[in-house]
Amino acid sequence: MKSTVAKIIVAGLTATLSLSVLAAPGGGPGGPGPGAGPGGWGPGPAWGGAPARGHGLPDGARALWLGSALYFLAAGTYYLWNADQQRYVVVSPPPVAQYESPNDYNVIAYPTQGQTPDQQARDRYECHAWAVGQSGFDPASAQQPPAATVRDIYKRALGACLGGRGYSIG
Repeated sequence: MKSTVAKIIVAGLTATLSLSVLAAPGGGPGGPGPGAGPGGWGPGPAWGGAPARGHGLPDGARALWLGSALYFLAAGTYYLWNADQQRYVVVSPPPVAQYESPNDYNVIAYPTQGQTPDQQARDRYECHAWAVGQSGFDPASAQQPPAATVRDIYKRALGACLGGRGYSIG
């Protein structure tokens, strides 16, 4: 179940990033990248002058739009185009939003009435929706960790709902 939730979150993030790329003029997000300007960092080929491959970029690097900047990622290393040096250079990883994993809000629920995997998934989804309504907190869309009391209310509501549907809560 945890891997299913993770797959849903990854699919949502991928779709969001894909839509932002398709929606902008010229096939990529508009606006300059970090520090772009005369002699500064540029986000890459969409703004002219930066080649798509080569020039310090390893084979197999994949393009990754983060905000309005085009990064390239290869073997865990991030690259940006440097207009002064006319090549891609290694940069620090981009900042990542700090939030707790949605699995940190999960409860362990064992099916005691022979529920099928499909029924378990439906029950968990419906109980998640109910717990969101009770707590006002949705871990699937959290941008930052909630207060401990809010997290506890969500987990207690999720556990109570699943318990009422025939699951042993651990």
